[in-house]
Amino acid sequence: MEKFWIVTLFHFQPDELLRERIEYEGMEQFSALGIEEFSLNEAQVDEILGERAYSGGDVPETVLDEVEDTVRKQSAHYRFFFDSLSKANEFKAFCQKEILAEVQIEEQNSQDWNAEWKKHYSPIYVNDRFEVIPAWMQDYKLKAENALYINPGMGFGTGSHETTFLCLQLLTENTNSKISDVLDFGSGSGILGLASLKFFPKAEIDFYDIDPEANKNCFQNAEINGLEKLAFRLVLPEVRDVLKKDYDLVFANILESILLLEKDYLVSVTRPGGVLILSGLLNHQVDGIIKTYEKLGMKLLRHLHKGDWSALSFSRNST
Repeated sequence: MEKFWIVTLFHFQPDELLRERIEYEGMEQFSALGIEEFSLNEAQVDEILGERAYSGGDVPETVLDEVEDTVRKQSAHYRFFFDSLSKANEFKAFCQKEILAEVQIEEQNSQDWNAEWKKHYSPIYVNDRFEVIPAWMQDYKLKAENALYINPGMGFGTGSHETTFLCLQLLTENTNSKISDVLDFGSGSGILGLASLKFFPKAEIDFYDIDPEANKNCFQNAEINGLEKLAFRLVLPEVRDVLKKDYDLVFANILESILLLEKDYLVSVTRPGGVLILSGLLNHQVDGIIKTYEKLGMKLLRHLHKGDWSALSFSRNST
């Protein structure tokens, strides 16, 4: 990729349904490589934190929530990244038709790609048990018992999105369980399956994704963490039948539409007594997913939410 293009939506303030639609269309219909949202500038952040005289150390979660709430009350800029000018132009035309926002396309050289992405990533502290570190920060002083180093590649995920963060929280709540095998369904960077290997190094992990580039990124992340020799497989749709019939732990951090489409499969591959973790859900979608999966014999264990997003943990009743 010699060049890439950025489509920016300026001063965009959608409701949840419109934002979900624009993000879905950008990624699925127009093949965006990734999405970035930004609104607060540094001065605004300093003002909020400065009022409480924070000059170092960890900022309480309540204050971070206040920053997040401030973001949600004002318009934001959205940046969609493309490796095709034609796709970028098509997406720009779509946005100009569907929303009231200023839309602009800019071209960047490929050598700027890594710098463009890296400057937006920082260590992600999940809890005392786990944190996620960008791969280029090997000298970072760890704060948690376990850590995973991640290179996002072309935007396949570093744990910064709320849904991945919530899945990692749910994983760390289940580390006392006996886990022999894990399915990371829609694995992307592999962050959830690789995190599972950190806690269950003897487990067998299957990473399933529709994108071969995602699987390459997953293997790269396994190498970065010295996990490449452990028991895992990278599976694409054309060989999906090699996946096991059931697993102790299943992750599906994907869109609501896919969670509904694949509901029977995801339930069937969760071993009786096993755990199914679902995410990629906006808060207003949760009730429908819970009802759907409970009808299939699943028992809700936990519902976590962060901002507009939710994650659910189910167990499959023993039969």
